[in-house]
Amino acid sequence: MAAPAPVFGARTPRTLAPAHAVVVHLRASARLILLVVLLLIPAVLANAAFAMAIGSQVSFASAERVGVLALRPTLTALATAVAGQTPDLTAVRTVAGAHPELALDKQMAAANAAAKALQAAAPGAQPAARATLAAALVDLITQIGNTSNLILDPDLDSFYVMDAQVVQLPKALLAAAQAGAPAAAQDRNHAVAAQAVLAGTVSGAADAIRSDIATALANTAQVHLAADLKPLGAAADAAGTLSKTLSGSLDNPAATDPGATGTAASAAVASASAALDGLLATRESRLTGQRTLTLAITLAALVLACWVGLAVWWRTRQDVGMVVAGVTAISENDLDPRPLPDGRDEFGDIGRALAVARHQLSEAQNALSLSQAAREEQMQANFVQQRLAERQARTRAQAVIDETASVVVVELSEVVTQVEAVRVAASTIDERVGAADSAARGVVEQAGEADRLVAALAGSLEQVAAMAQLIAGIADQTRLLALNATIEAARAGEAGRGFSVVAQEVKNLAVTTATSTDQITGTIASLQQDAGAVATAITMMSHGIVGVDDATAVLGNVATEQHALVERLDRCVADAITRVETMASLTDKLERRQHERVPVVGDVQLIWRGTRLEAELADIGEGGIRCVVPAAGSPGEGDVMQAEIHLKDGSITVDAQVMRHISNGEDSQLGLQFRTLSPEAQRRITAYVQDLTPALRSPATS
Repeated sequence: MAAPAPVFGARTPRTLAPAHAVVVHLRASARLILLVVLLLIPAVLANAAFAMAIGSQVSFASAERVGVLALRPTLTALATAVAGQTPDLTAVRTVAGAHPELALDKQMAAANAAAKALQAAAPGAQPAARATLAAALVDLITQIGNTSNLILDPDLDSFYVMDAQVVQLPKALLAAAQAGAPAAAQDRNHAVAAQAVLAGTVSGAADAIRSDIATALANTAQVHLAADLKPLGAAADAAGTLSKTLSGSLDNPAATDPGATGTAASAAVASASAALDGLLATRESRLTGQRTLTLAITLAALVLACWVGLAVWWRTRQDVGMVVAGVTAISENDLDPRPLPDGRDEFGDIGRALAVARHQLSEAQNALSLSQAAREEQMQANFVQQRLAERQARTRAQAVIDETASVVVVELSEVVTQVEAVRVAASTIDERVGAADSAARGVVEQAGEADRLVAALAGSLEQVAAMAQLIAGIADQTRLLALNATIEAARAGEAGRGFSVVAQEVKNLAVTTATSTDQITGTIASLQQDAGAVATAITMMSHGIVGVDDATAVLGNVATEQHALVERLDRCVADAITRVETMASLTDKLERRQHERVPVVGDVQLIWRGTRLEAELADIGEGGIRCVVPAAGSPGEGDVMQAEIHLKDGSITVDAQVMRHISNGEDSQLGLQFRTLSPEAQRRITAYVQDLTPALRSPATS
C-alpha cells in the first residue's frame, strides 16, 4: 500500500525565515555546534578587543617607563647644571640612542652644543651658559614627556608625580638658572619686572609641585609614596626660598645664586623618578594582571562552556540518535527494546512517549499476530480440507476415467482388427486393379498394332488395285492391238489367216485379262471395304479399352485413397488408444502449478522501475507467489522486478516475473514466478512452505 503523505508543522515566521532556511538543512548536533560557534565568536572578539585595549594601555605604560628612564638622567643633568656644576650628559646620550622612538636627536644635539659651550665659557660667562644649557635640557625633558606619553598619563597619582617632574620642576630649575644670570636690562624697571617674573615663575612652580604631591598622595594606594616624594617637597621648599629671595631683592635686582635649589632638586630626582616609575610599574603590573586574570577567567569560562557544550552536544547527539533509531525501528516494524533518552528534557519526554508508543504497537502487533496466526491456522485447515477434497475428487474421476478408458480401448482394438481386414481387402483390390490395368494396357497396345497392320494392308490393297488398273489398261491396249491385227489380217486375206488366228487369241487373252482384272478390282474393293470395317472395329475396340483403362485408373486411385484412408484411420485409432491409455494421469494434469502453493497472510515489497510497491501476500510456493497490489500503476504481464518477501526468520529478496495479472477494480492480483533462487533462498522457502503445510508434505507436480 502507498505510504501516507507527510504532514508538516506550522509555517515559519517571516522574521525567522532566513535563519530557518539555514538551520532546516542541519541536524540537531550541527545546529548546536553552529549556535555555540555563533555565541563564541562575539565572546572571542570581545576578549580580543579587551586584550588589545589592555595591551595598548600596557604599551602606553611601558612607553611612559621608557620616558622615566630618559627623564631621570636628564633631570639630574639639569639640576646639576643649576647647582653650578658641569653635568655629564653621557647617560642622557646613551638613553637617547637606545630609544630612537623618543625622537630626541634634535634636542640632544642642542643640549650637547650647550654643554660644550658651558665647558668652553669663561667663569664670568658660565651662569649664562648654564641658563642656556638648562633651557636645552628643559626642551629635551619636554620632548621626552611628549614622545613617551608621560604628558598624557591617565592616573591621578602618576600624573601629578609626572607633572611635578616633567613640567613644574624643570620650570622652577630653568627660572632659577635664569635668575643666576639675568639678562642685561635697559633700566631698573625692566630688571625689576624680569626678576619679579622669575620670582613668580619659581614660586608658582614650587606651589604646583606641592599641589602635585598632595594630589598624588590623596589619590594613591602606595604607602611609601610620601617618603619617595619628600625630597621633591624639599626641592619645592628650596624653590620657594629662592622665590622669596628674588622677591625680597626687587628693590635692588641682581643675580641670585640658584645652587641651593639645584642641589635640592638633584637630591630629589632619584627618589621622585623611582616613585614615578614605581607608580607606572604598578599600573603596568595591574593592567597585565587584569588582562591575565580576565583572559584566564574568560579562557576558563570558554573551556567550561566548550566542555559543557561538548557534553550537551554529545548528549543531544546521543538522544537524537536514540530517538531517530527508535522512530526508524518503529517505522520498519521493529518493536524490539532499544535504548531511548530518559532525561528530564524534551528528548526524555520523546523517549518516554516512544517507549509507550512502542509498547502499544507491540501489544497491537501481538494481537494482530495472534489474529493472523488464527487466520492462517483457519486458512491452513480450509486449505487442507480443500486439497483433500480435490484429491478425493481426482481419485473418483480417475476411477471413472480408468473404467471408461478400458472399455474404449477394447472397442478401439476391435476397430483396429476390422481396419486391418479393410487394409487387406484394399491391398487385394489394388493388386487386381493393377493387373487389370496392365492387361488393358497390353490389349490397347495390341489393338494399336492391329490398326497399324490394317492400315498397311489397305496400303497394299491400293497398290494391288493400281496394278489391276495397269493390267486392265494393258488388256484394253492388247484388245485394241488384236482388233488392229484382225483388221490387218482381213486385209491380208489368206495370208493373214494365221495372223488372224493369233489376233483372235490375243483378243481372247485380252478379254480374259480384262475380265480377271475386273474381278481382281472387285475383290480388292471388297478387301478394302472389309479392311476399313476391321480398322473401324479395331478403333472402337481401342476406344473401349481406353475407357476400361480410365476406369481401372480411377479404381486404382480410389483403392490408393482407400488404402491411405485406412492408414490414417489406423494412426488415429492408435493415437486414440494412446490418449485413452494416458488418461490415467489426467487428474494430475488438472493441477496447473509445478509446485504446491499454500495460502499465507503477510506482506511483500515489490521493487519495480526504481519504485517500491507495498503488496499483500496471498499465497506462496517454491516456484512463485501471488500478491495483491493497488491497481493504479501496477506492473503488467512479463514485467521483471525484485520481490522482498518477509518470512518468519527474516526477509528474502528474489528476482521474479509477472506471469499473470488480474485486475478487479481498485486492486490487482499478480502471479509472480521466481526467476533465479540461491540455494539458501530455495532452502528457506521450501522449509517455510513445508512448515505451513504439515499435512501435505509432497508437493503436487505435473
